[in-house]
Amino acid sequence: MAIAAIGDVHGQIDLFDALREALAEELCVAPSRFFVSVGDLVDRGPGSLAALRRAKAGLPETTAITLKGNHEDRLLSMLASARPEDVAHWLEFGGGDLAEEAGVRVGMSGWVEALKAAIGQDLLDWLERLPTLARIGQLVFVHAGLDPEAPLAEQHDRTLMWTRRPWLDSPGPYAETVGVIHGHTPQPKVDLSHPHRINLDTGAYRSGLLSGLVIVGDRMRLVMAAR
Repeated sequence: MAIAAIGDVHGQIDLFDALREALAEELCVAPSRFFVSVGDLVDRGPGSLAALRRAKAGLPETTAITLKGNHEDRLLSMLASARPEDVAHWLEFGGGDLAEEAGVRVGMSGWVEALKAAIGQDLLDWLERLPTLARIGQLVFVHAGLDPEAPLAEQHDRTLMWTRRPWLDSPGPYAETVGVIHGHTPQPKVDLSHPHRINLDTGAYRSGLLSGLVIVGDRMRLVMAAR
């Protein structure tokens, strides 16, 4: 078995394409292959829709899993309600870059429906169905983190997509002694010192560094794309 995971993309389609290609080569060593995106493919970059389409397409002969991040959650909430406060929060989170990519001017008459049409119903339905947690053996993948005090079966979607503390301060171990791979909280580089979790978010939209992890058997290594 070979597993590859990738951190927060945030519309950096050039880095996403480069890292997907590199990770696909890494995965070829095993007959059973998994490719996991920990979420936040959208916002704060010029290629959000392109990144979603790549993720949905997956990789050949590989089980592709895309998790719902807080930015996908915010986008879907805004499209569902179109309330001024939800639109403001979405723009604050970098949604204007997605609108620009879609050729939609926020605030014009009918702009929400125009944005839905640009994204496409098939892609919207796929986004709605995205899981917030995936487990492969003793590895758990989430966007943001866990409630360190709760069993895996009792984790809430909002926690999995949005949490920072007390998760980031928790030394572990976590429920069922799983190892956790996540994103959501940007850091200058991937820190491998924590015994129970790995954060793959290296702030690609501002650092130009997108990080991924490959696990084959009992070995793992980092793979990165940089500009």
